[in-house]
Amino acid sequence: MITGTSAPRLRGSVSVGRPQWVRSAVHHLQVYLLMWVWLWAIVVVGAALAIAVVDRVGTVNVSMVQFVRTGPLVWFLFSIAVIVATTYLTAHVANGMTRRSFLTGGLVAAVSSSVLHAVTAAGLLLLEGVLYDRMGWQHDAEPGEEYTAGVWESGLGTLLVDHALLALSGTLTGLLVGITYYRLGGWWGTLALPLTISPILAVMFLTSWTEAPFVPFDAPGWSAYLVGAVLVLAAGLAFALLVRRVPIARTES
Repeated sequence: MITGTSAPRLRGSVSVGRPQWVRSAVHHLQVYLLMWVWLWAIVVVGAALAIAVVDRVGTVNVSMVQFVRTGPLVWFLFSIAVIVATTYLTAHVANGMTRRSFLTGGLVAAVSSSVLHAVTAAGLLLLEGVLYDRMGWQHDAEPGEEYTAGVWESGLGTLLVDHALLALSGTLTGLLVGITYYRLGGWWGTLALPLTISPILAVMFLTSWTEAPFVPFDAPGWSAYLVGAVLVLAAGLAFALLVRRVPIARTES
């Protein structure tokens, strides 16, 4: 039971024109899209400045955009999802909507925003490759004279799958970690971290820096993506199971 009046009112929460899960997805997407604009504006400006500086003092022979792959694309999305999972649920239920609509809308928004980030990252990498080709630069995955192929050399399909899997692992693992802390509290949430954060770490291991996929054993390359997809699905399922009967935190007036 919610007491007090401090829970923020969600715009459109009393509207009956759309299903609750759609309104929930819209509210989630508003956060994710704002962060998408903010993140990629910084990435574009940062990559352009880095290329300009390197071109002035040395030789451009390594991709700059690629570095978004294991930083912002994963851990930035992870942090945003943790915040969404821990702060939005109470306000959502306080405004008369159900846990199920929070769950459905949250997952729809998480998957949609992850795909958007993956497409954006892949598109910028390909545009960077066109620029490098025009300038006669080497679109390399690692600095140095010897060429090291990056993920983008495996083709557009592999590039999209690789980035989508990374983005999904960041977002869904973030939701799982956030709802675990919300439901179990600080101590148990922290003790559960080795388990709840494992999907994102495993996917990052399976999709290495210079090669995608990275298969540490004698197995076909697609098996790394299959294992990663199973782990991401498990994170989403665990999030769903925790949300369905989660006690709602009280708010103070």
